Amino acid sequence: MKPAPKLVPQSRVLDKGIWGMSRPMFIDQAVTYTIPLVDMYFLSRVSDNAAAAVGAITPLVFVANAFLIVSAFAGASIASQRIGANDYQRGNATIAAYAIFVVILALIVALAVNHGGPWVASAMSLSSEVEQHARTYLSIIGWMVALWGCRVIYQTILNIYGEPQWNTYSNIILFVANVIGCSIAVYGFMGIPPMGVKGVAVASVIAAGCSLLFVALIVHVKLRIHIPLGEGWKQFGVLITPVLMIAAPSILEPMSFQAYMIALNWIAAEVGDLALKVKVYAYNTFLFCLMISVAIGMATEAIIAQRVGRKEFALVDQQLKQSLTISLIGTSLLALCWLVFNQPILKLFSSDPEVIAIGFWAFLLSFLAEPWRTVNITVGSALRCTGDAAFTSISSIGVIWLFSVPFAYVLAIPLGMGLYGLLIAAISDEFVRALIKRWRWRQGKWMHTGVAAREARLTISE
Repeated sequence: MKPAPKLVPQSRVLDKGIWGMSRPMFIDQAVTYTIPLVDMYFLSRVSDNAAAAVGAITPLVFVANAFLIVSAFAGASIASQRIGANDYQRGNATIAAYAIFVVILALIVALAVNHGGPWVASAMSLSSEVEQHARTYLSIIGWMVALWGCRVIYQTILNIYGEPQWNTYSNIILFVANVIGCSIAVYGFMGIPPMGVKGVAVASVIAAGCSLLFVALIVHVKLRIHIPLGEGWKQFGVLITPVLMIAAPSILEPMSFQAYMIALNWIAAEVGDLALKVKVYAYNTFLFCLMISVAIGMATEAIIAQRVGRKEFALVDQQLKQSLTISLIGTSLLALCWLVFNQPILKLFSSDPEVIAIGFWAFLLSFLAEPWRTVNITVGSALRCTGDAAFTSISSIGVIWLFSVPFAYVLAIPLGMGLYGLLIAAISDEFVRALIKRWRWRQGKWMHTGVAAREARLTISE
């Protein structure tokens, strides 16, 4: 008697739909974007300078993190398109290939941040105390970025198979471990002395490791999803090529944006420590608004990629409109809450009356940028997952470096608008890039950039 055939786990993305996929992702992203606020709170207990230092170089960490996240999500979009076409064998082999790729990148990124990050901090116009805190943090935090990168591999696998709720539990573990670790680092515990900025960085590394271990156990032990690493390695070149065609241009945009954030922080430091502190507090607070747009964007990517694999283009366009409406309403309401309660929020982080006094205007300008940032995230993620990444990335990079950075500098320094000039330039940047992405989607080029369409063209040409 033949043994029963081994059941292959099936994707549940389309069965769950946007609400079924995004609900756990809301909690997931809420926890994720609470972590910078928690770190900022504990660092502000050390000093305003410690919080400003880490805030000033946080975009460098985000650059490294984006490098790994975009690579993993590019691979996931290709795997999702194959699974949407019911080709689980090649879909899982694609997962294996991009997993290998991201692990190698994670090791490179960790070394680059730990050894190159302090040099970047030295090149910024930071005061000596702020610079020292920044150098200390960057010499350690690269390992957290590497562990987060490996965790994103599992995050994408769970999203592909319609099991995003496990990512929520993983982030809760990350949050709890981070709070406990930061508390010990700042206040000490049972003979462990306070360790300041260095301790906060070490706590972040340990928390990331706990989170990674949990999702690895869920994928391999609980769900028994088999990732054929041998097959992925054997066909690595063939499988990773379509991934790189999305990842290469897609990586450039978030890396360029975070480099832009570093440039703004450099300009803010030129204006003065007060401008840098307020910008860091406002920016990190409004990062929390991203939990809605990123959660909806991730769920939308998973759904759109599979529908593109099935050539259901009308449903793809309908899905983006629904997702964009939900994201805009959600982020605008949350940003309004931050604006209304700006004074109590600022007082959580600082007792400096100058910081609190100008905080309202910084929060108001950040609020005005939020709807446009939401359009950028939601439409940009949809374009990337369909394979239409090159134009979007190149146009965004052009806007940032040919318009936004010069505009920010002119407003802040020669025209003397300081922090307000930086934030006005940030609104203009988000607005212009959002218009370009929305126009690109309406052109419909994305219907012809999916992996199936690309492979069909190659077959015809041969």
